[in-house]
Amino acid sequence: MEKVIETIPASLLGDLSKKLVNIVLGTKDKNAVPAELAKKVIYIWRQDQLASPTGVMTLLEAAVMADSGKTYTTLDELGLQEVSTTLEISK
Repeated sequence: MEKVIETIPASLLGDLSKKLVNIVLGTKDKNAVPAELAKKVIYIWRQDQLASPTGVMTLLEAAVMADSGKTYTTLDELGLQEVSTTLEISK
């Protein structure tokens, strides 16, 4: 997953984190994200680090669990097809 983060330009981390938060919070399946991962997201949010590489990595993991289709579409819309492809391969 660390190699995935390296391919995301720093200028996109903020926008990507906002979109991933919306995916995670907007899921209809409230059990899609395991409790431990949800706690990690909350911890990172409290540290104001959601737009950091660690925050985006954690959000990507949660967003794929919450709604993989929307996550991959969002990545593609931001021109991050390489990230999308890497995540799909690692599933």
